[in-house]
Amino acid sequence: MLRGPLFVLLIRLGMVAAAYSLLRVLFWVYNDELFPTPPATVFLGGLRFDASAIAWSMLPWALLVLIVPQPARTMARVQFIVFMVLVSITLFFACVDLGYYAFSLKRSTADFLQILTAGNDTVSLAPAFIRDYWHILLIYICLLLLLARGYQWAARYTSDNTAPWYRAIGWRLVAVGILALASRGGTQLIPLQPLDAARYGGATYLPVVLNTPFTMLMSLGKPTVVERTYMAQSEADALWPVVQQLPSDAALDSTYHRGRPARPNVVVIILESFSALYSAELSGGTGHMPFLDSLMRHSLHCTNAYANGRRSIDGIPAVLAGMPQWMDEAFVTSPYASLPFTSLASVLQAEGYSTSFYHGGRNGTMGFDGFVRSAGFSRYYGLDEYPVQSDFDGHWGIRDRPYLHYHAQQLAAETEPFLSAVFTLSSHHPYELPPEEAVRFGGTNLPIHATLRYTDDALRAYFRTARTMSWYHNTLFVITADHTADLERNGSMGNKAIDYWVPLVYHAAWLPPRAHDAVTQHIDILPTVLDLIGHRGYFFAFGHSMLRQRVPPMAIWSNNGIFTITDAGQQVQFDGGHIVQITPLNDGEVDVTAAATLELHLKAAIQQYNTRLLSATLTVPVAEP
Repeated sequence: MLRGPLFVLLIRLGMVAAAYSLLRVLFWVYNDELFPTPPATVFLGGLRFDASAIAWSMLPWALLVLIVPQPARTMARVQFIVFMVLVSITLFFACVDLGYYAFSLKRSTADFLQILTAGNDTVSLAPAFIRDYWHILLIYICLLLLLARGYQWAARYTSDNTAPWYRAIGWRLVAVGILALASRGGTQLIPLQPLDAARYGGATYLPVVLNTPFTMLMSLGKPTVVERTYMAQSEADALWPVVQQLPSDAALDSTYHRGRPARPNVVVIILESFSALYSAELSGGTGHMPFLDSLMRHSLHCTNAYANGRRSIDGIPAVLAGMPQWMDEAFVTSPYASLPFTSLASVLQAEGYSTSFYHGGRNGTMGFDGFVRSAGFSRYYGLDEYPVQSDFDGHWGIRDRPYLHYHAQQLAAETEPFLSAVFTLSSHHPYELPPEEAVRFGGTNLPIHATLRYTDDALRAYFRTARTMSWYHNTLFVITADHTADLERNGSMGNKAIDYWVPLVYHAAWLPPRAHDAVTQHIDILPTVLDLIGHRGYFFAFGHSMLRQRVPPMAIWSNNGIFTITDAGQQVQFDGGHIVQITPLNDGEVDVTAAATLELHLKAAIQQYNTRLLSATLTVPVAEP
């Protein structure tokens, strides 16, 4: 019978590998609607990524075993504790992604640690998450108990005999070789990288092949962007301009500016988790936002608007600063957040606007307070500033109905012109409403539906109040969602990027109702707002005014190291070097020529983004014309 420290070490690491494989299967089960028919190569290829993550994460324990292979009682206990601590940490994040992936659509990376520790939300929301995801917690505990039991069971294969010196050295060399080979993911020249997962099922199944400990370890301490040069900088500037000046009103359809005030106010309303799929006006399905649908019919509204990210921490910078999440880390938690950057607030404050940002959540939530101040907002209002603490929902912050009313009342005291943004929160998990509101808006298929209807009704009351105020008729309202969440996947809109499809409404007294059918994205909001209010100076933006055709209508997002660019006809997925997938939309066929054009624009956008972040030029330099 095989015995000895090497055999015991391999048994114990093999048990961890079995846990990783089980979690991969469970990851697929929890997200089967996103990954309907994965090929067997997805699960087999994932073993390489598991081996790499295990070799790196269990290295401290393995070193203890190499040093003391036959420990006495105290050292054996130390080794057991180190083993269990390491697997507890890695399996925790792997289990979290069983539920969290549906929200983020990416395997978590190192920035998740910063999001987890920002503010006090994690601690206060833990009971709600445990209640709603008790099954995942049960999986986690069972895995730890099985591994603990298996660890003790494997001890029976320890040899009591003292090995000769050459065997003592030999097994250690073999163990080091196995760990080194596993950490690299094989014998290939370059160590395994997250994008290598696309070899085992294409870009679609890349998240299933990967595991969360691997993606977190691979992103820990690494630069979030690297220099990418696909073309001459002059060509990138032409294909994807970032230093921009909007032409005069004479070059714009007069319906967009006829009757416009000299310096309109701007109010940006960011609705938590509102998906266009739940808008009857946009999707034609069952609607859960009747007021917003009715407002669209009296507004300039976009039928093909897309978010640039899947998390609030990505949506806020995209909407307010035109800053997309085209890297593995959120901009707010990245080192680039400390750079001077352009936002609606910084541009309009220079024009004499007063600026404010309102969010009923805890001060410090996801670093929003620090971000908006860096973005140039002069005042931040969070939970601490709200006067009636009894309106606290017990989880995230102040419920939307009282908070939106509070925001409307606060604007009555603002000095015009003003820019004010408000971010709602009631339509966020755990989707809890006061009892009377739960009854009023209940009877829906998913828990999120009732909260969407509640917030939509709160928005109705908000506009009812706003219309009575003197500033209303001088104001441009921009209404969108930070991202989508908890979609009801019933086969409808199967050829549309529903995971990023959001409502986007521009409403003002001087804007006639109109449906804008061309593709647009969150980062286009900044230049489009400046266009609508008549700003004609130079500004910096990664997006472009949807009212001009300087850049073809398209949207870009990035997940799991894969960039996706879409227009109305097809989506192109790109790994930074090559196209990995082309998906036609609207039952069309692949258009290779159009795909090549999309790829060219995507390369220009990536080059501009990375170059500008690395060179710290996210504003218009004084020397610019």
